[in-house]
Amino acid sequence: MEGNIWVASLEVYIRNWKWVVQYICLAGGLALLDRFIHINSGASIFIGVMISTFLAIPAHIAVLTQLDPNQVSDWLKERPKAFFTFVKRCLLLGFLGAIGPLAFGIVMVIGGIRPSIAMLAALLVWVFSGIAAFAKWGTMLPAVIADDDQTLAVAGQRGSKVFGYAFPRLLISFGLLTVLVIAILMLLCSLMGIDPEDSGLASLMLPVVGAIIGAYQIVMTSIVLSRSYLRARPAAPPARWVADKSLLSFRT
Repeated sequence: MEGNIWVASLEVYIRNWKWVVQYICLAGGLALLDRFIHINSGASIFIGVMISTFLAIPAHIAVLTQLDPNQVSDWLKERPKAFFTFVKRCLLLGFLGAIGPLAFGIVMVIGGIRPSIAMLAALLVWVFSGIAAFAKWGTMLPAVIADDDQTLAVAGQRGSKVFGYAFPRLLISFGLLTVLVIAILMLLCSLMGIDPEDSGLASLMLPVVGAIIGAYQIVMTSIVLSRSYLRARPAAPPARWVADKSLLSFRT
Protein backbone atom coordinates (compact mmCIF):
# COMPACT_ATOMS: atom_id res chain seq x y z
CA MET A 1 0.00 0.00 0.00
CA GLU A 2 3.06 2.27 0.12
CA GLY A 3 3.25 4.70 -2.75
CA ASN A 4 1.70 7.97 -3.83
CA ILE A 5 -0.78 8.98 -1.13
CA TRP A 6 -3.20 10.55 -3.64
CA VAL A 7 -3.31 7.44 -5.83
CA ALA A 8 -3.52 5.04 -2.89
CA SER A 9 -6.39 7.06 -1.41
CA LEU A 10 -8.25 7.03 -4.72
CA GLU A 11 -7.79 3.25 -5.03
CA VAL A 12 -9.16 2.64 -1.53
CA TYR A 13 -11.94 5.18 -2.18
CA ILE A 14 -13.07 3.33 -5.31
CA ARG A 15 -12.59 -0.15 -3.88
CA ASN A 16 -14.74 0.72 -0.87
CA TRP A 17 -17.36 2.53 -2.95
CA LYS A 18 -20.28 1.01 -1.04
CA TRP A 19 -18.98 2.45 2.22
CA VAL A 20 -18.21 5.75 0.48
CA VAL A 21 -21.78 5.99 -0.83
CA GLN A 22 -23.09 5.16 2.63
CA TYR A 23 -20.98 7.94 4.13
CA ILE A 24 -22.08 10.47 1.49
CA CYS A 25 -25.74 9.67 2.13
CA LEU A 26 -25.39 9.86 5.91
CA ALA A 27 -23.13 12.94 6.02
CA GLY A 28 -25.13 14.77 3.37
CA GLY A 29 -28.35 13.85 5.14
CA LEU A 30 -27.00 15.10 8.48
CA ALA A 31 -26.00 18.42 6.92
CA LEU A 32 -29.41 18.83 5.32
CA LEU A 33 -31.19 17.88 8.54
CA ASP A 34 -29.14 20.43 10.46
CA ARG A 35 -30.39 23.13 8.10
CA PHE A 36 -33.98 22.51 9.07
CA ILE A 37 -33.89 21.59 12.75
CA HIS A 38 -30.49 23.01 13.83
CA ILE A 39 -29.02 20.02 15.67
CA ASN A 40 -27.18 20.74 18.92
CA SER A 41 -23.49 21.27 18.15
CA GLY A 42 -22.35 18.60 20.62
CA ALA A 43 -24.75 16.03 19.23
CA SER A 44 -23.79 17.02 15.68
CA ILE A 45 -20.09 16.42 16.40
CA PHE A 46 -20.76 13.02 17.98
CA ILE A 47 -23.03 11.89 15.14
CA GLY A 48 -20.53 13.22 12.59
CA VAL A 49 -17.71 11.20 14.17
CA MET A 50 -19.85 8.06 14.15
CA ILE A 51 -20.71 8.55 10.48
CA SER A 52 -17.04 9.13 9.63
CA THR A 53 -16.10 5.96 11.50
CA PHE A 54 -18.28 3.89 9.14
CA LEU A 55 -15.88 4.91 6.35
CA ALA A 56 -12.63 5.23 8.31
CA ILE A 57 -12.70 1.62 9.55
CA PRO A 58 -12.94 0.08 6.03
CA ALA A 59 -10.13 2.42 4.91
CA HIS A 60 -7.89 1.27 7.79
CA ILE A 61 -8.80 -2.34 7.12
CA ALA A 62 -7.75 -1.90 3.47
CA VAL A 63 -4.21 -1.07 4.64
CA LEU A 64 -3.89 -3.36 7.65
CA THR A 65 -5.56 -6.59 6.58
CA GLN A 66 -6.19 -8.89 3.66
CA LEU A 67 -9.94 -8.41 3.93
CA ASP A 68 -12.05 -7.72 0.88
CA PRO A 69 -14.36 -4.65 1.26
CA ASN A 70 -17.34 -7.04 1.23
CA GLN A 71 -15.96 -8.71 4.37
CA VAL A 72 -15.89 -5.51 6.44
CA SER A 73 -19.44 -6.12 7.61
CA ASP A 74 -18.37 -9.53 8.94
CA TRP A 75 -15.43 -7.87 10.71
CA LEU A 76 -17.77 -5.39 12.42
CA LYS A 77 -20.10 -8.20 13.47
CA GLU A 78 -17.22 -10.16 15.01
CA ARG A 79 -15.85 -7.09 16.82
CA PRO A 80 -18.84 -4.84 17.64
CA LYS A 81 -17.02 -3.09 20.51
CA ALA A 82 -14.25 -1.97 18.15
CA PHE A 83 -16.58 0.48 16.43
CA PHE A 84 -17.41 2.40 19.59
CA THR A 85 -13.81 2.16 20.82
CA PHE A 86 -12.78 3.79 17.53
CA VAL A 87 -15.37 6.56 18.00
CA LYS A 88 -14.14 7.25 21.55
CA ARG A 89 -10.52 7.44 20.37
CA CYS A 90 -11.51 9.90 17.63
CA LEU A 91 -13.27 12.13 20.17
CA LEU A 92 -10.22 11.93 22.44
CA LEU A 93 -7.92 13.01 19.61
CA GLY A 94 -10.26 15.88 18.79
CA PHE A 95 -10.19 16.97 22.44
CA LEU A 96 -6.39 16.82 22.58
CA GLY A 97 -6.19 18.97 19.47
CA ALA A 98 -8.64 21.54 20.86
CA ILE A 99 -7.00 22.14 24.26
CA GLY A 100 -4.22 24.38 22.95
CA PRO A 101 -6.38 26.59 20.68
CA LEU A 102 -9.01 27.02 23.40
CA ALA A 103 -6.42 28.11 25.95
CA PHE A 104 -4.80 30.37 23.35
CA GLY A 105 -8.10 32.07 22.54
CA ILE A 106 -8.95 32.60 26.20
CA VAL A 107 -5.55 34.15 26.89
CA MET A 108 -5.97 36.51 23.93
CA VAL A 109 -9.42 37.66 25.10
CA ILE A 110 -8.14 38.19 28.65
CA GLY A 111 -5.26 40.15 27.16
CA GLY A 112 -7.69 42.58 25.56
CA ILE A 113 -7.81 41.21 22.01
CA ARG A 114 -11.16 41.52 20.27
CA PRO A 115 -13.11 38.22 20.56
CA SER A 116 -13.57 37.97 16.77
CA ILE A 117 -9.83 38.29 16.18
CA ALA A 118 -9.08 35.88 19.03
CA MET A 119 -11.47 33.35 17.51
CA LEU A 120 -9.82 33.55 14.09
CA ALA A 121 -6.37 33.19 15.65
CA ALA A 122 -7.52 30.22 17.74
CA LEU A 123 -9.01 28.64 14.63
CA LEU A 124 -5.69 28.90 12.83
CA VAL A 125 -3.88 27.40 15.82
CA TRP A 126 -6.50 24.64 15.97
CA VAL A 127 -5.72 23.54 12.41
CA PHE A 128 -2.07 22.85 13.24
CA SER A 129 -2.81 21.66 16.79
CA GLY A 130 -5.35 19.15 15.54
CA ILE A 131 -2.98 17.84 12.89
CA ALA A 132 -0.19 17.57 15.46
CA ALA A 133 -2.48 15.63 17.83
CA PHE A 134 -3.33 13.10 15.13
CA ALA A 135 0.32 12.84 14.06
CA LYS A 136 1.42 12.24 17.66
CA TRP A 137 -1.35 9.95 18.96
CA GLY A 138 -3.35 9.03 15.85
CA THR A 139 -1.88 5.52 15.57
CA MET A 140 -4.28 4.54 18.35
CA LEU A 141 -6.95 4.36 15.62
CA PRO A 142 -5.32 1.69 13.44
CA ALA A 143 -4.31 -0.01 16.71
CA VAL A 144 -8.02 -0.52 17.37
CA ILE A 145 -8.31 -2.34 14.04
CA ALA A 146 -5.15 -4.40 14.73
CA ASP A 147 -6.31 -5.17 18.30
CA ASP A 148 -3.03 -3.70 19.52
CA ASP A 149 -2.24 -1.40 22.46
CA GLN A 150 -4.46 1.69 22.12
CA THR A 151 -3.34 3.61 25.20
CA LEU A 152 -2.32 7.24 24.93
CA ALA A 153 1.18 6.51 26.22
CA VAL A 154 1.97 3.79 23.69
CA ALA A 155 0.37 5.76 20.86
CA GLY A 156 2.57 8.70 21.83
CA GLN A 157 5.66 6.50 21.64
CA ARG A 158 4.69 5.34 18.17
CA GLY A 159 3.90 8.91 17.18
CA SER A 160 7.34 10.09 18.21
CA LYS A 161 8.85 7.61 15.74
CA VAL A 162 6.71 8.63 12.77
CA PHE A 163 5.76 12.25 13.49
CA GLY A 164 7.94 13.52 10.65
CA TYR A 165 6.21 11.11 8.28
CA ALA A 166 2.65 11.68 9.49
CA PHE A 167 2.47 15.44 10.07
CA PRO A 168 3.14 16.72 6.52
CA ARG A 169 0.80 14.11 5.02
CA LEU A 170 -1.94 14.91 7.52
CA LEU A 171 -1.38 18.54 6.62
CA ILE A 172 -2.58 17.53 3.16
CA SER A 173 -5.58 15.48 4.26
CA PHE A 174 -6.69 17.82 7.06
CA GLY A 175 -5.52 21.17 5.73
CA LEU A 176 -5.25 21.17 1.95
CA LEU A 177 -8.36 19.07 1.32
CA THR A 178 -10.41 21.18 3.76
CA VAL A 179 -9.39 24.30 1.86
CA LEU A 180 -10.24 22.47 -1.37
CA VAL A 181 -13.74 21.61 -0.11
CA ILE A 182 -14.40 25.22 0.88
CA ALA A 183 -13.01 26.55 -2.42
CA ILE A 184 -15.10 24.18 -4.54
CA LEU A 185 -18.30 24.96 -2.63
CA MET A 186 -17.65 28.70 -2.93
CA LEU A 187 -16.94 28.31 -6.65
CA LEU A 188 -20.17 26.37 -7.16
CA CYS A 189 -22.12 29.03 -5.30
CA SER A 190 -20.56 31.73 -7.48
CA LEU A 191 -20.98 29.95 -10.84
CA MET A 192 -24.51 28.76 -10.19
CA GLY A 193 -25.63 31.83 -8.28
CA ILE A 194 -26.49 29.74 -5.23
CA ASP A 195 -27.22 31.29 -1.86
CA PRO A 196 -26.09 28.71 0.75
CA GLU A 197 -28.81 29.98 3.09
CA ASP A 198 -31.60 29.21 0.63
CA SER A 199 -33.49 25.94 0.78
CA GLY A 200 -33.68 25.48 -2.98
CA LEU A 201 -32.63 22.30 -4.77
CA ALA A 202 -29.32 23.82 -5.94
CA SER A 203 -28.26 24.78 -2.43
CA LEU A 204 -29.21 21.34 -1.14
CA MET A 205 -26.57 19.87 -3.48
CA LEU A 206 -23.75 21.62 -1.61
CA PRO A 207 -23.69 19.28 1.42
CA VAL A 208 -23.58 16.30 -0.94
CA VAL A 209 -20.64 17.75 -2.89
CA GLY A 210 -18.89 18.47 0.40
CA ALA A 211 -19.53 14.89 1.57
CA ILE A 212 -18.08 13.43 -1.64
CA ILE A 213 -14.80 15.29 -1.12
CA GLY A 214 -14.96 14.74 2.64
CA ALA A 215 -15.10 10.98 2.07
CA TYR A 216 -11.83 11.15 0.15
CA GLN A 217 -10.38 13.21 3.00
CA ILE A 218 -11.32 10.55 5.54
CA VAL A 219 -9.83 7.79 3.38
CA MET A 220 -6.55 9.66 2.95
CA THR A 221 -6.28 10.40 6.68
CA SER A 222 -6.93 6.75 7.51
CA ILE A 223 -4.26 5.59 5.07
CA VAL A 224 -1.70 8.01 6.52
CA LEU A 225 -2.41 6.85 10.09
CA SER A 226 -2.36 3.15 9.17
CA ARG A 227 0.91 3.54 7.29
CA SER A 228 2.31 5.41 10.29
CA TYR A 229 1.23 2.57 12.57
CA LEU A 230 2.89 -0.03 10.35
CA ARG A 231 6.10 2.01 10.30
CA ALA A 232 6.15 2.40 14.08
CA ARG A 233 5.07 -1.07 15.23
CA PRO A 234 7.55 -3.78 16.21
CA ALA A 235 8.84 -6.05 13.46
CA ALA A 236 6.61 -8.93 14.60
CA PRO A 237 2.81 -8.47 14.59
CA PRO A 238 0.99 -8.56 17.97
CA ALA A 239 0.59 -12.06 19.35
CA ARG A 240 -3.18 -11.67 19.77
CA TRP A 241 -3.48 -10.81 16.09
CA VAL A 242 -1.57 -13.90 15.00
CA ALA A 243 -3.98 -16.03 17.01
CA ASP A 244 -7.03 -14.50 15.29
CA LYS A 245 -9.04 -16.22 12.61
CA SER A 246 -7.66 -16.21 9.09
CA LEU A 247 -10.45 -13.79 8.17
CA LEU A 248 -8.72 -11.17 10.26
CA SER A 249 -5.13 -12.04 9.40
CA PHE A 250 -2.66 -9.19 9.64
CA ARG A 251 -1.02 -8.01 6.41
CA THR A 252 2.71 -8.79 6.53
